[in-house]
Amino acid sequence: MKEMLDLYENEATFRDYAASDFENDAVWFNPDEFGKFHDIGGKRVLSVFVGDQRAQTVEIRGNTKESPEGVVKSRGILFVRANEIMSIRANQSLRLDGRLYTVAEARILQGYVWRIALEANES
Repeated sequence: MKEMLDLYENEATFRDYAASDFENDAVWFNPDEFGKFHDIGGKRVLSVFVGDQRAQTVEIRGNTKESPEGVVKSRGILFVRANEIMSIRANQSLRLDGRLYTVAEARILQGYVWRIALEANES
């Protein structure tokens, strides 16, 4: 608590608090809170994965409402510290815990954390 008061007295910004949290595993990447170790491309990395939160059927051309066909996609968001993964881009493949995903979007938040949107075919 004293550390937080010290930061406040020094006119710290939200970005300063976030950076401190990300660097010290205070909450976000803390294994007792949100963080878990995941195998990302063969490397064990402390990260946060919010996955399979919604499945969506992507229609294949020629479908009708009477006989729907398509591919069910599961989606998830992976948060990883920027220093854990050097480069990642949309449309590349990424293996997470042995499952193959396609990167739908990848961007660095506030210079500290990758936010990686992943998609995988279910059927």
